[in-house]
Amino acid sequence: MERLEGQMRKLHIGYVKEDLKEFARVADESSRKTERYATALALEAEELNRTVNRADLSIDDIETQYESREDGAGNRLLIKVDPCESGEFYTIACGCPRVPLTPDIMRQLKIYEQMKPGIQRMYDEVENIDGVFLFDTASNVMSFRTEYLFGDDFYQIAGLDMTIIHDAGVTFYDWFKYVDKENNPSRRARWSPMAFIAVEHDWITHLKAPIYKNRYAEDEEVIGLVGIHYNLDWLVTNTIEKSAIRMMVVNDDATLIGLNSAAKQDIPLETFEKGKFQPLNGFDPQTTETKKKFVYETLNLDHGKTEDVSSFSTRLKAEFEFTHTLFGREYIVLRERAPEQGLNFVALL
Repeated sequence: MERLEGQMRKLHIGYVKEDLKEFARVADESSRKTERYATALALEAEELNRTVNRADLSIDDIETQYESREDGAGNRLLIKVDPCESGEFYTIACGCPRVPLTPDIMRQLKIYEQMKPGIQRMYDEVENIDGVFLFDTASNVMSFRTEYLFGDDFYQIAGLDMTIIHDAGVTFYDWFKYVDKENNPSRRARWSPMAFIAVEHDWITHLKAPIYKNRYAEDEEVIGLVGIHYNLDWLVTNTIEKSAIRMMVVNDDATLIGLNSAAKQDIPLETFEKGKFQPLNGFDPQTTETKKKFVYETLNLDHGKTEDVSSFSTRLKAEFEFTHTLFGREYIVLRERAPEQGLNFVALL
């Protein structure tokens, strides 16, 4: 009987390992797909900037296609919001002291209107993404498809210089410096150095593909980026939530990405809940600090946790199968790593 139980146990562990491998494969596949699509969009933007003859672009219809706002200091905003089945598509030229809204900037806006089909296609075809953003820092123009309804937020940004968003305390890190020539000599798309809570209060990682002017030439320069919001709640739903076994996803840096329903019944670790942050103003620097504290402290299994949790985290970094007591209960712990984003899929039996 003991022998039969031992064989059944091995068989059960084998099945769970296969599930973890499949979930890790799904995560890696969607991550690679995200990289391919984002890179293609960045290169498409570069091709349009290189080949479109600005002299052929008419801006006569721009006043009828876009709404206009001013900030009282001479800075003018042009904005068009197209409702989608879920969320909205925004096309914006934001005049500011660094980049006044001139006819040439309006022509740049017209050029990026041609990016809309590709941006929409990526949003529709790539798993787990809730936002596809194009930011051109040279012209202060942006075009993006997002799940989030910004409402009146973007009607109030005349005068905003997108290059100082991080310095203003709105983001977790400087998106633009992260993929500039100095920090990204390979010129490739890069995943954010951490999971974080976006301005829209979504739980995400962020992929950024640099947009160059004169890529590989002596005078090349980064003029913007394509940024992708990879929704971690959706990843959890599309992977471990499908299992009746206790499972969790943990980043390489020990950030708890999420627990499935089975794990939440027995593992009293706090996870991200969007509803906790929705009442907050995402553009308020104090909100960003609150979010950072939650991610870096509450969700990090290495920070201020009980010994059973901190030692569990330590072992996760080094072992793929081990026995561990967590919150007074002994588990067989199995792990499978998805290397594209450093995500670890973990089962507790």
